[in-house]
Amino acid sequence: MQDPHKIRLEANRELHARPFPEIPANCRLVHLCVRVSPKSRDAVRTWLKARFSDFPEDFAGHWERTGTDNWVRIERHTEFVSITQVVPEGIQFTEVADSKWIDASPQDVLVLARVTAKVGGTLPDDAEAVSTLRDGSVIAASNFTADNAGFTAWTVIFDADPGPAPAGRLLQMLLEIETYRTLAVMGMDRIRAVHPVLQGVANHLPKEASVVQDHEQMISTLSLLAEQENQLHQVWESLAWRVGANQAYHELVFDRLTQLSAKGLDGFVGIRHFLKRRLTPAVSTAETVMRRRAELSAQVNERAELLRTQLQLNLQSQTRDLLASLDRSADTQIRLQSAVEGLSTVAIAYYGVGLISPMVEPFVALELKEYIKAILAPVVVVAVWWTLRRIRNRFGHNT
Repeated sequence: MQDPHKIRLEANRELHARPFPEIPANCRLVHLCVRVSPKSRDAVRTWLKARFSDFPEDFAGHWERTGTDNWVRIERHTEFVSITQVVPEGIQFTEVADSKWIDASPQDVLVLARVTAKVGGTLPDDAEAVSTLRDGSVIAASNFTADNAGFTAWTVIFDADPGPAPAGRLLQMLLEIETYRTLAVMGMDRIRAVHPVLQGVANHLPKEASVVQDHEQMISTLSLLAEQENQLHQVWESLAWRVGANQAYHELVFDRLTQLSAKGLDGFVGIRHFLKRRLTPAVSTAETVMRRRAELSAQVNERAELLRTQLQLNLQSQTRDLLASLDRSADTQIRLQSAVEGLSTVAIAYYGVGLISPMVEPFVALELKEYIKAILAPVVVVAVWWTLRRIRNRFGHNT
């Protein structure tokens, strides 16, 4: 039986699928994201189970272990699984994010970051981008260059302790910025790899389809255009989803920065400005590749359509010439048939007179026998002509 509440309840569950965590303002976190797909989901679950013995078998997309020093949060997203874990005081980040366990991941590790959050304090000397958040009540600094252990580092300084819930929301949004800025440029190697394909199509694209007049050349050019269209379609199939996802992640990065009211701190490069200079050009490159592919596809289709039109016109011209030739042949055949019918009439009449004369001659006077053929000839000719005409007319009506 269909559940009338299914869609509504699923929509409500989706809204609460990934609630904001509650994290103290003074904390250290390790954030890890691993790629996941329907084929690798079981392998990733086994890998997580090896690290977290209490990880549930019926993982539904969100799991959180409570506790001050043992807090862990695991979330499943469309393309990845994120693991965020508290690093207790006195323990190194690498002890929590064990390199052997990470290296044993069945899929690519997309994000590996560490966060140091505190109330008051100073910024690290190696910060690459620094911004104020929440109208200056929070300072966030990031070093987007990975350290020797492979971590990118974030430092968050609160003016005052806002409490676990506000602190958790802010830290979660910063981790999302770190995650999405990586995913926004994922697959750039594949995107750059299609440049030679697009350039090859552009170099071999027929300049003027109307110049090609020979039928064989037009067929050859159409084959080339079909092959180019296939290449461009393969580019679209391989990159369309990836480029679209990158654009969405790029928008999410700056949407989070806007929500946090991020502004560059005086004397430092702001996080927004840093990512705008480093991240946006890569995403723009992907957009340019897809736009170039669309332009080439339109040109290929236009030239192919022109060639097909020209071929169709040529075929129509050839058909017209063929029909005209058939008409001339039909006229010739009709004239030849008329000539044959005339000769046939004469021949049949000749034989008819030859057959009828001997049958009539015994019944006429001797002096009139010379006139028998002269009298019979026109009668037989008319009879033969009339008979052939009726036969021709009858067959003509039947056809």
